[in-house]
Amino acid sequence: MLLAWAVRRNSYFDSIDLMRVAEQVRQLAGVAEVAVVMGTPAGRSMLAEAGMWPAEAPESGPSDLLVSVRASTETVANRALASVDELLSASRDTEQARSDVLPRTTAGAARRRATTTVALIAVPGAYAAVDAHQALSAGLHVFLFSDGVSLDDEVALKRRARDRRLLVMGPECGTAIINGIGLGFANRVRRGPIGVVGASGTGIQELTSLIHRLGSGVSHAIGTGGRDLHAAVGGLTTLQGVAALGADLDTRVVLIVSKPPSPAAADAVLRAAVETGKPVVACLLGYDGATPAGVRTAPTLEEAATTAVKLTAGSVRDLERSRAKAPGARGAIFGLYSGGTLCDEARRLVGDGPGHRFVDFGAEEYTRGRPHPIIDPSQRNVAIVGAGDDSGVSVILLDLVLGDCAHADPVGALRPALAEARARRRGRELAVVAHVVGTDQDPQGLERQEEQLRKLGAVVCASNRMAAEAARAIAEGRDVV
Repeated sequence: MLLAWAVRRNSYFDSIDLMRVAEQVRQLAGVAEVAVVMGTPAGRSMLAEAGMWPAEAPESGPSDLLVSVRASTETVANRALASVDELLSASRDTEQARSDVLPRTTAGAARRRATTTVALIAVPGAYAAVDAHQALSAGLHVFLFSDGVSLDDEVALKRRARDRRLLVMGPECGTAIINGIGLGFANRVRRGPIGVVGASGTGIQELTSLIHRLGSGVSHAIGTGGRDLHAAVGGLTTLQGVAALGADLDTRVVLIVSKPPSPAAADAVLRAAVETGKPVVACLLGYDGATPAGVRTAPTLEEAATTAVKLTAGSVRDLERSRAKAPGARGAIFGLYSGGTLCDEARRLVGDGPGHRFVDFGAEEYTRGRPHPIIDPSQRNVAIVGAGDDSGVSVILLDLVLGDCAHADPVGALRPALAEARARRRGRELAVVAHVVGTDQDPQGLERQEEQLRKLGAVVCASNRMAAEAARAIAEGRDVV
């Protein structure tokens, strides 16, 4: 394979644009890998560690763009480099069509639109805190998608925001739905009486999608960033979110979700939720503290969504139940997830059986300088192919996440990797269990994606809980019911 690279001076682009372009160019025939990052020290280091950046390349600044391509031939590599330029140029032309002169700062953008209330920030972590402080100074709430922000900076931002009666959703905030508008990786769900606050991106996506599929709807879903219930942060944004939903007339039930929280932070959040006077449902994975009266706890995301819907409607639609014969795949489960909360929930449900492994490809170690797996599943696909050579693995357990900003066809991206993994089994059974996070309103089409998975021979489940339990049943030689 040939490595080709280029430096584009003074060519800043949003990281989400770079992720999408890299994914598109990676689909070209003969292209093995594409990286498009800003020329920060972290960006250069990531490329060097991946063997995608030569030592002789010139120095770069944070506003320079680094493009690296690994391809089968020089012709293919040059075509890929040119495609990166064309796609980024088209993206910038679209922006220019919307405005003759683009603002250069967050404050400048806020001044141009007096009705703007939220700044969405997705720049490298080293610069994200500065941009977030600018947004707060301009009187804007902040949706902070960036990772790599220090814990001290997070605390400082959130304390400042609280003092200014503003929200900082993040850092590492993947999802929010405010007034029916999705931010980040959000699914398209109907409006309704259930308000969600979550220190979990895919946890919010699972909850809001299930609420929609169960027949109800969402007033707001406030993401807080995965560390908000860390002891040092103390649930600052979660407390603000709970208070906001408590004051919102359209919110009748408050639903809280978190990855394993600090006990003290969780206690404070639950007390505050009870004080709203509204019914409260909590799914705090790993929390074993005393739950105050008035809080209904749920051990799974599915149960949390079902409980919340019952509190508002009294009844719920049934989720489709999967039924399948165990395909003789007794053995270990390999959980390959794009969502951290979904991965953690599945791990807890499957238990500590021999050989079971779980990987969260949305963790920072896998996304540093790379697209999130919801956009670009290539890293997970490599692991799926590798599972074909692992005789100890009998079941692959997956999530596929739909919605805005997600891959346009996640099952289509999965198909070649799964075919290769099965080809490597040489007749040995490899079961696949999958859950699609999404709704009938998502652009990828929930029903279409699920049907395509079934055609690939996967057991398709309507919730992450069902998928984890189905995988465990198959691994133990039992039928899926």
